[in-house]
Amino acid sequence: MQIAPATLRQLRYAEGYLALGMKRDAAEALAEIPAEDADVLPVLAMRAAVFHELADWPRAAEAATSLCERVPEDAGHWIQRAYAVRRARCLAEAREILLEALARHPADATIHFNLACYEAQLGRLEQARVFLAEACRLSPDYLEMAKTDPDLEPLRKAGDA
Repeated sequence: MQIAPATLRQLRYAEGYLALGMKRDAAEALAEIPAEDADVLPVLAMRAAVFHELADWPRAAEAATSLCERVPEDAGHWIQRAYAVRRARCLAEAREILLEALARHPADATIHFNLACYEAQLGRLEQARVFLAEACRLSPDYLEMAKTDPDLEPLRKAGDA
């Protein structure tokens, strides 16, 4: 689908504002996009990013859910959706989203790491250990992150992270 020049201009404004940390201006630029272009993928992705930056978790979750439905092969959309749902509603629901994402993206280290965090926060330390070990196997960078991530504090207290 071809994006209208006016929509493309507003999308670029939103991207620029967001890059400068001007979150409200980015949201205003997106609000100027005509309704018929509101759900084209680049606009939808920018809306998800802007809502995330504004900590508007319900709207970020809604946009990320649409992205997951339309582009399920992008693991990043699942991670973004789970994070927004965690903030908007609850950790257990976010965990379920990541488990679905894991079935689609079993080799994504970030999904494993986030599941480790969620399991640790839910008190499921054995499951957290398994997910953390796999995240670190897939991407050794997570070894360092595990030392400071506040969500993994229950594992560190148990002597595991």
